[in-house]
Amino acid sequence: MARTISRRDFLRGVAGLSAATAVTAVAGIPAANAETEPELVERVTTELPIPEAAAPAKTEYECDVLVIGGGFAGLNAAAAVADQGSRVVMIDKGHPGYSGLSPWPSSHRWADKDMGDDYDALRSCIRHGSEYLGNMDLYEVWLEESKGTYERLKGWGILDQYETAAESGYYNQSGDPTDCSGDYQGYHEKFIQHDRRTKFTAVLKEKGIEYADYTMITNVIVENNKVCGAVGFHVPSGTIITCHAKAVVMAMGGGCYKPTGFPTGGVTFDGEYIAYNLGLPIAGKEFDDFHMTLSWAPGNAFLNNNWTYLDPLWLCGGDITPETAVSYATTKGKVMVLDRVTKSMSGLARSDGTAVEDMSKQDVTRRGGSSSENPEEVRFGKRNDTMYKGDIYGAAVGFGAHLSNGVFCGLDDLEGRTSIEGLWVSGDGMQACGPTGAAYPTGVGFTSNYVSTMGNRAGRAAAEYAASAVLTPVSSDRIAEETEKIQAPLNVEKGFDPTWARDQLQNIMSPYWVYIAKNETTLKSALTQVEYLRDRVVPKLQAADYHDVRMCLEMQHKVLNAELRLRASLAREETRGLHFRTDFPYRDDENFLCYITLTKNADGGIDIDKVPVKDEWKGDLSEDYKTRYTYYFPKELETLGLPAEEETGGWGGKK
Repeated sequence: MARTISRRDFLRGVAGLSAATAVTAVAGIPAANAETEPELVERVTTELPIPEAAAPAKTEYECDVLVIGGGFAGLNAAAAVADQGSRVVMIDKGHPGYSGLSPWPSSHRWADKDMGDDYDALRSCIRHGSEYLGNMDLYEVWLEESKGTYERLKGWGILDQYETAAESGYYNQSGDPTDCSGDYQGYHEKFIQHDRRTKFTAVLKEKGIEYADYTMITNVIVENNKVCGAVGFHVPSGTIITCHAKAVVMAMGGGCYKPTGFPTGGVTFDGEYIAYNLGLPIAGKEFDDFHMTLSWAPGNAFLNNNWTYLDPLWLCGGDITPETAVSYATTKGKVMVLDRVTKSMSGLARSDGTAVEDMSKQDVTRRGGSSSENPEEVRFGKRNDTMYKGDIYGAAVGFGAHLSNGVFCGLDDLEGRTSIEGLWVSGDGMQACGPTGAAYPTGVGFTSNYVSTMGNRAGRAAAEYAASAVLTPVSSDRIAEETEKIQAPLNVEKGFDPTWARDQLQNIMSPYWVYIAKNETTLKSALTQVEYLRDRVVPKLQAADYHDVRMCLEMQHKVLNAELRLRASLAREETRGLHFRTDFPYRDDENFLCYITLTKNADGGIDIDKVPVKDEWKGDLSEDYKTRYTYYFPKELETLGLPAEEETGGWGGKK
């Protein structure tokens, strides 16, 4: 089927090209004719037939378990379901292995008693570094199951080890230490058989798992508090896709507003939006992780992520000992927390773009590896080829702290089971109350293993549930209702472009006084603007095609996320980990050793609650403040009337 492309559609599709070049490229008209015959350009851009993308061969599925999302959590969940003999379907907005954050981890960590890991040291590190909000029960699960997860991913080929670009001769040989270029394509092609992204679909095919890609799930369907399946659309063609399922595992990731230096554009809070509107509590929104970028090229995600995409996932762990457990967590906190705070508030020294980092030449424990002399040790840490070193935060505004953001399933949950029958959540940005608490003290490589571990647990639990559950198909009325919602932006006659709206949200949420050094005045000011976007702009987002529809729906998700983030930040009237309030620049154990949850109420408003963490996770509350907390925020000690000390901050040392 073909459609007649409008002039507006045509110009949108060839943005950045001159009219002559566009016509030449698309219609084969000589550029000279296009320039001298404007009426020809007008006719072509009005009447040129463009073929529609083909609808997928299958538009309706039925299964025991539907897994939404094809990253590490989703892959492990789907594999676990298949291994139990249940029917499983995976649906991914991109393509399994290539969408979300799954292409971008740099390393992989696990705990290993056989290699001499001290589990008490690991527990001490996480408890202290998470600032006593870490879910120690979930951390215990990780300690026991992480090695099995490593072995599972290794067996799938995702953790294949191979030469670095420098070792294989593809890294730049100019001799200029600031030249981080190389033959990226040649290096990738040389080791194409090890490309971890391709291993995701290989696992799916090996296990006979059916999957649909480039399909955006817009709602999980629940009737009488029981899952029925999900509805969405195939983005290239606009075809409505329905899946009838006994159980659903949402492994849909977190998100950001607009990626500027970290490649997170594919994750847009889709799962969080669905879960919130199903009445599930959302937690961890006050804790953020901007990620680093380059002050001299802030929007270029490639410059400081290039070899991360191409290199193998480096194997990490064994770097935390009884002697270094607390100091390790403290150092990690200074790097992740104080560095961003001091740089945002004080500004940056001018950068000439010559700062580079060569991890291959750093001490093994600095790279997340083990100092053990065990001849069987394989955890040698990150050794990426030289890359430009990020010097400023702000690469992913809206990106939540790893494993702290998402659906809150309760203090005793160990598998991601929600309060809705048949619905599980798993993965970074989808399941809240992970073990990292208020910060991320675990060392490099923890997330990819942890979400794989929890994905496996969610998949096994969902399959066990589905084995005795009865399928209730999604009704035709609900499919029609969801279809109308999906197509609504196509019917807006006068409205706003979703890209423009996204940029407005980015401008509201990105200033450091809103996202890093927060206070009541700046948070409320931003909230007023976000509410205006929510009420006056989002209902009028306009789409010309189904790619636009996707962006319009994603903007709904992003605006909700921003509102939840601001409200959670206002509710936590203290400073802790990745949440800094200049008007409350201290930890308040009496009132805020808790999770802040936000839940949609019956009137459409937001209920904000505190859920105190378990007493055994809180550490020794009788400890001296400066023993319990070993790095300090601006004005913290002064406000508490405690003796000041040398300034702490920067990269883990005192200045």
